[in-house]
Amino acid sequence: MLNNISRVRRFALLAVAVCLTVAAGISTPFTPNTGPSLLILGDSITWGTEYFAKSQKLIAEDGQWTNVVIDGQYSRRVAFPTPNASTKYSGVKTFKKLSDSGLHADAVIVALGSNDVALETKEAVYELIIRDLMTTIGDVPVTWLTVNRRDTPEIAKRSILFNQVLARLAPEFPNLVIEDWYSTIAKRSKWMAWDKVHLTPAGYQARAKLHQRLARELYDRHIIATTPTTTTTVPPTTLPPAPTDTSPSTTTTP
Repeated sequence: MLNNISRVRRFALLAVAVCLTVAAGISTPFTPNTGPSLLILGDSITWGTEYFAKSQKLIAEDGQWTNVVIDGQYSRRVAFPTPNASTKYSGVKTFKKLSDSGLHADAVIVALGSNDVALETKEAVYELIIRDLMTTIGDVPVTWLTVNRRDTPEIAKRSILFNQVLARLAPEFPNLVIEDWYSTIAKRSKWMAWDKVHLTPAGYQARAKLHQRLARELYDRHIIATTPTTTTTVPPTTLPPAPTDTSPSTTTTP
């Protein structure tokens, strides 16, 4: 038992150490201007899910998406509520950069918010950045994973608040579906690393399988959204001409 705990702790330390070195991030390659394309836009947890559990390969095995782009960056936020020159640390700016590079995302998995709740405390800021990213993505199917960060009691409370704001704003965006990662991982403490932010090996494997399931669901939503509806035009009913009265006319004599 102690050996297992020690291995998990070493793995978590390695994951954090690797992330800290050269501000680790990944953006898997894609063929510009081809589709259909799926984008997973996230932070270090998305990076770790690809690095340790090969989520891109897992999704690609289904053969649905032409491009599966995993773009995860350590310390990335949804967006900056005030002007900021950074691109790779902003989900909004990263999406725009990928779009300018020829990635026309037909569906998006958003896995952001963990770094925002660590730094921002106001509900109004959460509203602002969520709307900013959803507006930037546009009218394509989106699945947003709820935030799960528990490294301090204050941040844990702000994770809940962020998720509540996300749920409250969802009706504004009919293309948005929320995946409750917060509740899922709360029932499986062995998936969380010692820092209460990142994941264990089992956690990253579970997250990769979740990405695969969400990718399948998003593909179905993409097909439904892009399949033209056909309307059958029924020709107007032609009524037969009214019968001609051929009976002899009668004259009434008073």
